Amino acid sequence: MATEADLVLLKPEPITWQTRWVRDAAVFDLGDESEALRLAKGLATRHGVAAVATYEEPLVVMAARLAHGLGAPGVPVAAAELACDKHRQRRLLTGTGVSPTRSLLVHRADEARRAAREICFPLMVKPRNLSGSAGVRRVDDPADLGAAFDAAVHVDKQGMTSDGILIEEFLHGYEFDVDCLAVDGTAVPVSWARKIWAYDPYPIEAGFVVGNGALGSEVMTEGFDLACRSVVAAGMDRTVAHVEVKMTPDGPRIIELNARPGGDIASRVVELGHGVRLGALLAAAALGRRPEPESFADWAAGIRFLYPRTTQRFAGLAEPGELRARPWAHEIREEGIRLYPAFLRYVWPSELDLMARIAGLRLGERWGDWGNVPFDAWSENHIAVYQKAE
Repeated sequence: MATEADLVLLKPEPITWQTRWVRDAAVFDLGDESEALRLAKGLATRHGVAAVATYEEPLVVMAARLAHGLGAPGVPVAAAELACDKHRQRRLLTGTGVSPTRSLLVHRADEARRAAREICFPLMVKPRNLSGSAGVRRVDDPADLGAAFDAAVHVDKQGMTSDGILIEEFLHGYEFDVDCLAVDGTAVPVSWARKIWAYDPYPIEAGFVVGNGALGSEVMTEGFDLACRSVVAAGMDRTVAHVEVKMTPDGPRIIELNARPGGDIASRVVELGHGVRLGALLAAAALGRRPEPESFADWAAGIRFLYPRTTQRFAGLAEPGELRARPWAHEIREEGIRLYPAFLRYVWPSELDLMARIAGLRLGERWGDWGNVPFDAWSENHIAVYQKAE
């Protein structure tokens, strides 16, 4: 962000690494909005404030209200509140026909059971207002609904609040993200990523891939268009909006809208894989600018997340022998891995079937992804299970 504009920072905790990038900073109590506004006005008096933006999910609504209080451009308050309310998102996207999905809000277990009978299994159970997949689970069997509902109600909310539980239809397909630059009622895609999931039936993100080859042309056409139309329909403006989309057999559907860019280390991975700096684009959007990002067409980057079974302290990165032996791994350090180009040859499923027959195997099952989505002509993944021929 500092490459695009001079910054002053308002945070709930003292700044650390940000010091070199900002002109001034203040610390506020997250539970005292009036104090935050007073401090923001002080920063504006000393430095002048041309716009307000945030890259942190818990601060989206606060930032929008501060922008309104300062009379400065920023995400509209109504759009920020919508971004933190999955129920209102569903009502908007279904009511406008942009991305209809069957979804019911419940507060009690008996209401959840009635909603499940209407939605039908498999279905998703998710808290109304939380983020990061907290309390979210797919339920395939009515016998598991009660436990899933209780887990969603009692999940650690990390200081956030959530009123009610959503019972939603389960959408088959694979998921990807689109970051859309939203300025003055228009939205354009500036980055995208193919998600990697693990720990089924819990939608825990295990990583993502950005850049060349992450998505097919059909997905990029239909999915990006839907993401941008959804951002505009939600009234999100002066921000980079992070949109989660699922490509289903019936076309793309919106999973969730966020009024800030992809979080945590995503911006760095996007820069490595696309050459796009999301922070700079966020600052530009807040200021009402529409820069044309110059992406790298033939680059790609990815990341995998590790979830230890117990709380641990990271002491350093050991070099596994099998990783060192890979031809594309040039140098392994704590800062990352330098890669050589990898030369690959893609094969059609029919070629794999032929090689299997030559090896004395027969096809047992074929799927379009790890969620057992049927394989068809538009599938971007191919999973085949071969067995010994009798």
